[in-house]
Amino acid sequence: MRTTRAQQGFKTLFGTLSLVFCLISGASSADVVRGIAFHIDTDAHMNRSLRQVSRHLEGNPDIPIRVILIAGGVRPAIDGAEDPNGGLYSAQIEQLLAQNVRIFACENTLTSFNYSPDDLTFGVETVPSGIAELGRLQVTEHFGYIKL
Repeated sequence: MRTTRAQQGFKTLFGTLSLVFCLISGASSADVVRGIAFHIDTDAHMNRSLRQVSRHLEGNPDIPIRVILIAGGVRPAIDGAEDPNGGLYSAQIEQLLAQNVRIFACENTLTSFNYSPDDLTFGVETVPSGIAELGRLQVTEHFGYIKL
């Protein structure tokens, strides 16, 4: 079942409102969001997703960003991967990496697609499980969550 733009917008709005509620509710310093984790699991709109990460960075340069690539979201991180217009995804990825955005590919996904970490664009890191890393970032590291 595909998620509509309205549903995606609602999820983003809900996440933002949850963050605002946390901040104004007098949460302890341990509960304050320390960064943002972007979850990308498809390559269908990867150019747009990478632009959204860039826009977040422009508006919030002091907030650490982690991009977690799972399932189809890993394909654009493979070295030499091209977007629908023939451009290399690596150019956009490298711009984000140069601005201290950390990008991680799921090793489970790499294995299922018959890739290895050596196939990734230079600078893209790996985690054993992308979904587990998203959970860890939220619970242990107090990162906010945005699904793109």
